[in-house]
This record gives sequence, C-alpha cells and structure tokens, in this order.
Amino acid sequence: MQRLWRCFVRYSKYPSYRDSGTQWLGKVPEHWTSIKFKQAFMHKTKTTNHRLDCGSISFGNVVYKDNDKIPEETRASYQEVLDGEFLINPLNLNFDLKSLRTALSKLNVVVSTGYIVLQGKSDINKNYLRWLLFQFDVAHMKTLGAGVRQTVNFTDIGNEYFRMPPLQEQQTIANYLDNATAKIDTLIQKQTKLIELLKEKRQAVISTAVTRGLDSSVAMKDSGVEWLGEIPIHWEVKKLKHIGEAIIGLTYSPSNIVDENEGTLVLRSSNLQGGGLYYGDNVYVNSDIPYKLITRAGDIVICSRNGSRKLIGKNAMIDKESEGVSFGAFTSVFRSNQNPFVFYILNSSLFKYQSGRFMTTTINQLTTGTLNAFQIALPPVGEQLDIVEYLHYKTTKIDTLITKSTKAIDLLKEKRTALISSCVTGKIDVRKVA
Repeated sequence: MQRLWRCFVRYSKYPSYRDSGTQWLGKVPEHWTSIKFKQAFMHKTKTTNHRLDCGSISFGNVVYKDNDKIPEETRASYQEVLDGEFLINPLNLNFDLKSLRTALSKLNVVVSTGYIVLQGKSDINKNYLRWLLFQFDVAHMKTLGAGVRQTVNFTDIGNEYFRMPPLQEQQTIANYLDNATAKIDTLIQKQTKLIELLKEKRQAVISTAVTRGLDSSVAMKDSGVEWLGEIPIHWEVKKLKHIGEAIIGLTYSPSNIVDENEGTLVLRSSNLQGGGLYYGDNVYVNSDIPYKLITRAGDIVICSRNGSRKLIGKNAMIDKESEGVSFGAFTSVFRSNQNPFVFYILNSSLFKYQSGRFMTTTINQLTTGTLNAFQIALPPVGEQLDIVEYLHYKTTKIDTLITKSTKAIDLLKEKRTALISSCVTGKIDVRKVA
C-alpha cells in the first residue's frame, strides 16, 4: 500500500493554467476548452422495453434489481438504459450525500422514470465522461437541486460548464484512471475480505467459549439441545427467562418528542452500532416513563424489530455512564445479574441461529416471549467471569485489527476520490505516467 501512496506524489502539474470560472473546477490547464454539459451528453428520450430486466444504480454501477418486487404496472413505465449509456439518479440530493449517483452502464436494463438517461456525444471519449461525471456528482451536483427533497433534471444541469482536454488526452486520462483505481479497488477488496475473516474469527472465538468453555480437557455431556451439542459436564442448560427478564420498550407518540434538554433520551435501533451505543441519531420524549423502562448498568438493549432482517438482534450493553435513559418499542432490554456472560451469547452464532428459527419471511421481529425462551449453556458464576475476561481480551485485539482495516479502507476511498478529482480537473498531468 505504501508503494501506491508514493506513486501518487510523482505527478507534475501542467505548464500553465487559467481560471475556469467555475468554483468546483478551479484553475484548469490553459489548453482545455469550455463545453456545456448538454454539448457532451444527449438526454435520451424515455423508451420502454418490456423484454429487459429491471436495474438501478448501486455504488456507482448499474446493477440488476429484483423484478419480482416491482409491481407490473410500475415496471411497465420503466425506461430503457443500454450498455454504453449513462445513468444519473437525481433524487433526494440533500438526504443522501454519500451514494454515488452516476454510472456508465454495462447492462441492458429498464430503470425508474425518476432516473436521467444520457448518451455521450461521439466526439468525446465515453470512458473519460464516466470519470468526469463522477467528479460532477461528488463535487457539484448536490448544489443544483431544488425543492424540499432537492431534485435536479436535465434542464438544471444542461447549461453547467465543463473544461475538456483534447480527445487523445481524454483517452490517456481515462486509461490512467482505469488502471490506478483498479489497483486501489483491489486493495479495498483485500481489506474488506480481511474484515470479513476477522469478524468470522471473532464470532467463532465467542461461540466456542460460551458453549465449551476455556478448558479443552474438561469432560463433556450431551446438552439435549440439538444446536448446543455437547457442553461441559458441570454446565446447565437454561432458558433466558430463568436467569432474567426480557422487557419490551417504550411506546410514545410523535407529539411526545421534544428537544434534548426537555425530555428523556429513548434508545432506538439506530443507537445500536458495532456492539456499542452511538449517539448521533437521538430522540427525546417528554412523557411518564415507567421505572422498569429506565435503563440500568448491565442491561442489554436489543433491536427486536426492523425493516432489515439482518439488523434484528444487534445489541449493546448499558454501562454506568449510559444508564438512566429509556428504550423504544422496536427494542427490548434483557435484564439479569449474569449479563456480562449473556452479552457474549447474544453476539455468538448460537443466538443468530436461534433467532432465525423464530422469524418468518414476513415479520422481522424478535418478541420478548421468544427472547425469554432462548436456551443457553450456563457455567458457574466464577467460570462466567473468567470467560468474560478472556473474551474481552480476545475480541478487543480482533476489534483493533478491524478498526485498522476500516480506517485503511476509508483512506483508500479518499485517495481514490482525490485522484479522480485531480485528473479530471487538470490539477495533475498524467500524460507521461499513463
């Protein structure tokens, strides 16, 4: 990775520059010419094609979409986008500042009429236009929208100015960016795979410890529960309701929501992130809250209902600093004096397996009854504490590696975006290194 960073600083600048007159472009090479958006792209007339599968934009690529989830009457209105044509998602620019909204399609699909479909002019390199659109998206397009949900149309963007290098230079820049971003993407994929492996290892370490203990030589017995298998001979199989209580969260109305200093914080699914509490999306309510629904140190807050099935069961443990708040109706709290050990069970494959057995294809919900009925293998309290200490040590080491890889991915993405920007705005000259 360090070799890649070193190669980024080798570039020279162009011999001379002039002011582009456009803030997001800044100064551009003097020989680049001015061109309007509508001179580079043609707005394609909406064309239906019932033979094609549905598609959409995802992370800067056109991808297939599940046809079965789209009503026939909706699909009938979809417009065609073909391989080699461009797609822009112009909707809700102020609500989503991270998604990549432009793509050069490699598929033949139909997409929502909300999208803008473009064809590149034949005298401009199509691959260069792809990178130019990327920069237009991340640096400028969100400033053009109108309305509460900030949307643009072709008229809004058609008169925007680009600065265009000569055709051969377009090809050179596009080829360079193809190669350089491919290298960065490979590094991102490797770090992403490493994170997946670390998460798998983390869960395996937890699952082994909470079902078999730390002593590999201990005598084992059949637990009598298929998914538990054998457990240490001195452990017991218990349902969670026999060691604590699952409590459904607070129900409140929109009229109860107040400013931060006027009410009580109510934890929701969005506050549960990465096994801990995240306070970036808070809701406060001013209403009578039963004492039972006020969190205590040691409580485990669990996402019990969510539109996304994979988020059911995510959880966090309340510590002394975070006690004294409430939790919403789409969450539950498990309360017991053995929660340090239970917390690791709830973050093991055992919990994921059991919770999956009780959810249907139509309802993503983990009820308090289901939670109370969960079966676990329970060691004596002293052994629980040893296991908790061991798992804290092991998971902290793994989490540190995950954090390191996550930061590396963020840095790679920043470098990727900066490189694209520098190339298509002429801040660096890659003609001799491409």
